[in-house]
Amino acid sequence: MSATATLQPSSPRSGLRVGAAAAPQGAPERGSPAAHQQWSNGVTAMRQGRLPQAAQHFLKATQLSAGVPLYWLNLATAQRKLHRTGDAMASARRAFDLDTRSEMACHMAAELLRTNNRDAEALQVLLALHADTPRTPRHWLMQGATHMALQQWQEAAMAFLNVLAAKPADTEAYLQLGYALANLKRYGESAECFRTVAILEPAHMGAAVYAAHYAAWACDWAQGGEDHGRLVQSLALQQPEVETPAFSPFCLLSMTDDAALHRQAAEMEGRRIQAHADSANAHAVHRSWPQAAARIAQGRIVLGFVSADFRTHATSMLLVQTLERLPRDRFEVHLYSHGKDDGSALRQRMVAACDRFVDCSEKNAAEQAVAIHDGGVALLVDLSGYTANTRLGVFALRPAPVQVLWLAYPSTLGAPFIDYVVGDPILTPMAHAADFSEHIAQLPLCYEPTDEQREHPEPLSRAECGLPDEAFVFACFNQSYKITEPVFDRWCRILQRVPGSLLWLLVPQEEIQQALRERAAERGLDPARLVFAPFVTPLQHLARLPQADLFLDTFPYGAHTTCSDALWMGLPVLTQIGRSFSARVAASLLHAVDLDANVVDNEADYEARAVALATEPGELQRQRDHLWDNRRDLALFDNTRFTGELAALFERMVGRWQQGLPPAPLPAAPLVP
Repeated sequence: MSATATLQPSSPRSGLRVGAAAAPQGAPERGSPAAHQQWSNGVTAMRQGRLPQAAQHFLKATQLSAGVPLYWLNLATAQRKLHRTGDAMASARRAFDLDTRSEMACHMAAELLRTNNRDAEALQVLLALHADTPRTPRHWLMQGATHMALQQWQEAAMAFLNVLAAKPADTEAYLQLGYALANLKRYGESAECFRTVAILEPAHMGAAVYAAHYAAWACDWAQGGEDHGRLVQSLALQQPEVETPAFSPFCLLSMTDDAALHRQAAEMEGRRIQAHADSANAHAVHRSWPQAAARIAQGRIVLGFVSADFRTHATSMLLVQTLERLPRDRFEVHLYSHGKDDGSALRQRMVAACDRFVDCSEKNAAEQAVAIHDGGVALLVDLSGYTANTRLGVFALRPAPVQVLWLAYPSTLGAPFIDYVVGDPILTPMAHAADFSEHIAQLPLCYEPTDEQREHPEPLSRAECGLPDEAFVFACFNQSYKITEPVFDRWCRILQRVPGSLLWLLVPQEEIQQALRERAAERGLDPARLVFAPFVTPLQHLARLPQADLFLDTFPYGAHTTCSDALWMGLPVLTQIGRSFSARVAASLLHAVDLDANVVDNEADYEARAVALATEPGELQRQRDHLWDNRRDLALFDNTRFTGELAALFERMVGRWQQGLPPAPLPAAPLVP
C-alpha cells in the first residue's frame, strides 16, 4: 500500500534530549550537613562511573533534605543513566516543582516525559517555567518539538520562529520549521527551509532530501535541477564512519526508479537506528526467545504486528479481514499499537480481530520491545517502515526471532534487523534480490490483502462529482508529490491527443491547483481541462470513482491502495512498471485482476495505450464490465485464498528458525531443476 504521510525521522524528539550531565559543581545552597555529605559522595561516585552508588547517595540526600531541588535533579540524572525512566521522571518533576525557575530541571522533566510519549504533560512542564526565566533558543526548540508531537503545527512553527529570531542561522530550527510548515500544507515554504539548511550544511542528507520532497508536494519544479544537484552532492559527502542525521528514505521513492539508490539511502538510516538501539537500549531485550519457542510447543505461533495505524487508515482497511481469518488453531495474533485510538468502527474491528491488543502509546521503544519479547511473539511484522510514526527502534532490539516487513512501506528498509520482505513474483522478483537487504518472501499471486466486507457503494452521478457528462475523464487520485514534471508532461500530451478530455486530480490545496494550471498553460493546454476533487470520506471516494473513465498512474511512485480502490469500483488503471518496489505495485494488482495489458514498461507505450483506450471505447468498456461483473471472483479480492497463502508463508519463515536455519529467500513456488 502507499504510505499516507511522510516520516519526519529527525523530529525534535530525537535531537533535543537533555543530556544526563554530571552533577553540577559547587555545594547546594540549602540542606543539612548530612544531606550535603551524601550529595557530595554522590557527585564523586558519578564521576567515577559508580552509578548505583551515586543514585543511593543522592536518594539519601533527598530523604535528609527533601526541599533541595539540586538533590532531586542529580538523583534524576543517575536514575536516567541507570535506565530507571519512571523514577527519573518523578525525581526531575520534583526538582522542577521545587524550583520552577530552573531551566535545567524543566527540560529534564519534559524530555523524560517525552521519552515515554507523555507529550501533553511535557508541554505543561515547559509552559510552567517561571515567567522571570528567559526563554532560551533551546527552550523554544523543545517547546516546538512538543507542540509537533501533539500535532499543534501552528504553535510549533511560532516556537521555531522564536529560535530563529535569536539565532538566525540555527539549522535545527530551520529543519523543524520545515516540518511544521509541511504539516500546515505550506509545502513551498517548507522546501525553502530545507534548502537553507542544505546550503549551510551541504552534507546534511535529510535537508537535501526534504527540500526536493516538499517542492514535489507543491508541484514546484522550477528548482528541480538545483535540488537534485544538492542531493547528489550530499550523497557524495557522506562518510561511513560519521553518523548521518536522521532522514526518511521514503522521500526518494517518488524521485527516482533507482532501486540501488533506494537501498543505499535506507542502509544509512538502518545503520543509524541500529547504532542508537545498541547504545541506548541494549539492556532491554536478551537475544533469545524461550517464550516464543514455548508458545509454539503449545501448538500456536504468536504473530505480532506493530503499527500506529490501527484506526481508520489504509493499512487497517486492507489488513483487518486477514487478521480475522488467520486460523486460530495455528496462530495467535497480537497487535502492538503506539498510535491514537480514533474511536472508529474500524479501530473496534481491529481490536476484535486479534487475540491480544497491547496499547504501547506511553511505552518507549525498549518497553515495547520487552512487551513483545515477553508475549512470546515468534514472528513480528512491521507495518510502517520509514513512514510517519514508525517505531523501527523496537525491531532493532530484536524482540522476536523472525522479523518481517510487509504492506505499508514499498521498498527495502536496509536494516540488519529485518529478515524478510513480503512480496510476490511481479512485485519482488527473485532477480531483484540485490535491491533488498531483506530476503524476499513471495506470496504466489499478490502481496496486498483486501477486505471482502468493505462497502461497494452505488456510484455518484457525474453532476454530483462536478464533471460534465460528455467528457472523457482521465483521473489520478495519487497525492501531489507523486506528480513529477515528466508525468505531468505526458498527461498533457495525452489530453492534447484526446479532444474534449479532462484530467481529474485529488489536489485540494488551492495554491497547488493554481501551480498545476500554470504548468498546463505553459504546455499549451487549457487549464480548464484540469478538474480538482476534494478530500471526502472513504465511502464517498469509492462512490465517485466509477465516474472516471481511466485511471492514469504516476511514475516512479505509483498507486497502491488507490489502485486497489479503483479496481474494486470498476475503474481500469493504466500503469508503467519500473525497477523499484514502489513502481511495481499497480502492475501486481492489475495482474491479480487479469488486466496485464494495462501494464507497460516505457513512457511512449503508456501514452499510446492511454490514447487507444480513450478513443477505442470497446476495449475500455470490456475492462469496466470485467471488473464490475466479476469483482467477487477476481483473485485480488479473494481474501480466503490470500489469508491461506500468507499463513503458509509465515509458517515457512518460523519453520526455518525452529530448525536452526538462518533466514533465506522464499520463492512462491519450488524452483524447477
